[in-house]
Amino acid sequence: MAQEVKAPKISGAPEFGKWISPEESVGQRLKGKKILLTGTTKGVGHVAQELLCAQGAIVCGSGRSKGVAAAYAEELRAKGYQAYGDDCDLSDYEAVKKWVAECAERMGGIDVVINNASHPGMAPFGEMTPKIWNYGIENELNLVYNVCNCAWPYLQKAEHGASIIITASTCGLQGSNSPQACHAAAKGACIAMARQLAAEGGPFGIRCNSVTPGLVWTEAMANIPKEMATGLIAAQTTQRAIDPMDIAYTYLFLASDESRQITATNIAVDGGCAGAVTGGMQGEIE
Repeated sequence: MAQEVKAPKISGAPEFGKWISPEESVGQRLKGKKILLTGTTKGVGHVAQELLCAQGAIVCGSGRSKGVAAAYAEELRAKGYQAYGDDCDLSDYEAVKKWVAECAERMGGIDVVINNASHPGMAPFGEMTPKIWNYGIENELNLVYNVCNCAWPYLQKAEHGASIIITASTCGLQGSNSPQACHAAAKGACIAMARQLAAEGGPFGIRCNSVTPGLVWTEAMANIPKEMATGLIAAQTTQRAIDPMDIAYTYLFLASDESRQITATNIAVDGGCAGAVTGGMQGEIE
């Protein structure tokens, strides 16, 4: 069962709404939708697969850790959901092509593609080697191309229109003093790609949007220094880190027909950090 992440917040931060589990949200918002979702072994993709399934979708997930995506999908099937998971190195175009074809055969087509998986190349720019740079571009930008390009023919055939969701980052919208030049370049390109695919996909009934998360509290983030976490969280007007489920619900909306007139746009799920200044808010995280 999905559980709320113990995401840190600035002491005294207000509440902006309650956390809702997939079990509480069970419904038919995605009934019959056939979805590809990358990166389901942990973090946002992990909770998103359950949420999307809970709303009636068939969801094929992927992961790089051997057997993990399949094992998680098996857990979801035991709960009555239509879930599948496969090992796939998304930076390998031929492997992606094979995976996408197998998923399309399994599901009877593809209606939605959610590009969630990402693995950055991080270093201060003065220490950014070609090897680190190329790794980041390969695993944050090129893998999105691989999945979208291989799925494109299936999306063109979607009976009631299709949706592509590309996960970017607030660093693709604004600079920061953290060492993420490659990450910023890749995610900025992802935002641009989403708009271009929306333009080219329009005649085929394909929508495409990007999502820019702020500081999402995943396993990786839990290991960053407290001082860094405090600064990042304080930059968000909500004064708290973002739960992976907050991103998952954004995927749900953009995958559903509720968003059928939303395309070529970016949705920031960042606690307000890209659009507002927190001013004098200060304090320690709890």
